[in-house]
Amino acid sequence: MDSSVENRKFRPNAAVILTDGAGKVLLCFRSQRPVGTVQTVQGGIDEGETAQEAAVRELHEEVGLFPEDFEIIGRAKEPMRYEWPPDLRLKPGLEKYVGQEQFFFLAKVRPEAQFVLDSHHIQEFSRVEWGTPAKMLELSWDMKRPNIERAMREFGLIT
Repeated sequence: MDSSVENRKFRPNAAVILTDGAGKVLLCFRSQRPVGTVQTVQGGIDEGETAQEAAVRELHEEVGLFPEDFEIIGRAKEPMRYEWPPDLRLKPGLEKYVGQEQFFFLAKVRPEAQFVLDSHHIQEFSRVEWGTPAKMLELSWDMKRPNIERAMREFGLIT
């Protein structure tokens, strides 16, 4: 198997950092492995779907937000890649990929928005809470942390 960058396939993915507009970001605590780590709302981009359409869909599926609950206020200039550990590559449907190519968005949540974590057939998160960008980085999964940090810098959430 050729492992050159040109021949490796990355799963297209939309990721959303949610902010309250006052310096806090939404910490989404994973309910699956690795339990207790924090990540952004994120998910694969379906065939024929734009990255922004996927981001909006994932916001509904993972945290129960409707388009009227948030405003997308930023998009990272370039997609960001990370590789999965070997065991993740064996999961059904993921075996043809070596990792993800993420298109990051920043969305401001309206104060009255309610988060619903079980609106989809798979509950990604055990809980969500507002926290600092530094806390998100501290609690994020090692392989995802560099891209989350890069996106937060680009969005001006950290310096």
